[in-house]
Amino acid sequence: MTRLPSRRWWIRLLLGVVWTPIAAEIFLRIFAPGMMLPPFIEAGPHGVRTNIPSITYFHRTPEYTVEFRTNAKGMRADKEFSIEKPDGVRRIAILGDSFGMGFGVNLEESSLHTLQLILEKELDCPVEVLNFSVMGFGPSEELVVFREEALQFDPDLVIQYFYVNDPSDDMRTKLFKLDDDELVAFNSSYNPPGGIRDFLFSYRLIREFPLSDPIYRWIAGETHLYTLVRRHSILFTESLLGTIRQALALKKSAPKQPDAPAIIRPTSVPDGLKTGEWLTLRILDQMRIESNAAGAEFMILSIPSRQARNEFTDGFPYTNELEFNVVSPLTRFQAAGGEMIYWERSAGHWTPLGCRLAAESLAERILQDGLMERCEPRP
Repeated sequence: MTRLPSRRWWIRLLLGVVWTPIAAEIFLRIFAPGMMLPPFIEAGPHGVRTNIPSITYFHRTPEYTVEFRTNAKGMRADKEFSIEKPDGVRRIAILGDSFGMGFGVNLEESSLHTLQLILEKELDCPVEVLNFSVMGFGPSEELVVFREEALQFDPDLVIQYFYVNDPSDDMRTKLFKLDDDELVAFNSSYNPPGGIRDFLFSYRLIREFPLSDPIYRWIAGETHLYTLVRRHSILFTESLLGTIRQALALKKSAPKQPDAPAIIRPTSVPDGLKTGEWLTLRILDQMRIESNAAGAEFMILSIPSRQARNEFTDGFPYTNELEFNVVSPLTRFQAAGGEMIYWERSAGHWTPLGCRLAAESLAERILQDGLMERCEPRP
């Protein structure tokens, strides 16, 4: 006859299960604190992700602690914006990813806040900068948000924050494809990991207290152990998916089923460009066309890639065949004399200095090209 474990054994097991993660959390906080950049995002109303609206949370790394606040539209902002543009106000719509959101700095240090202050002084009128950026976005998701949300606010200028990984983002989302060199919708939504994340962010342990924060938000934003496990899980999953894709690419079996479409390289892709790069450029060009049709100017901020503290490469290394208005802070970054422009132990986003230099580059081009009208002189 098999003897069941004693009560003492079960108590020890329970204490071990409870104590082990607590001990691991204490150890990580004291001896190995890491980056805590919780992605507070959820499924949006238009098939792509959006920032969770009306919340406050923190990003913590060995180099900084910054506060994030979102308004009712999920924008990183301290105020709400009316759909109708107030008289005499100049509006800028920002489309981007974590650089556009201002990872690594507080709101008052961000490139968007600095840009607003410079333009208000130079144009002598109020300027509203509406931030539609979402962590991990590429131009395909930004085009959806631009059409469904940003245009409603009647911007005078649309600025796209461009980073070197944008083409791979657009190939991954498969929201658009090129069909005989025409940009067409391919999938109606992209929301990884979808319902599981949205459920966890909305679930409350005690439903009788609706004003209390959902427990998963606290875990995601406050625990080092969860952050470590999540990071390694993502790396493992990406490695596994890469291995699977490689194996499938090498496997020459039956042809694909007709109901499993794939993005095929268009014959019109210019020499020297990959399919994903040309797709991204066409998405950006469509954004420019629709901005101009709505009476708004369009420009691209090229985010340089950091090779070393004082060494950078152009973030938009493409022949400008589509006549984009591209501005880059590369010259200002190179002239910074080795000062820290990108955080070096915190996922590589801009420091307050980097944000200021990027804002100055944008403001200089906006004023130089007359992309926003000055207000009438005050009597």
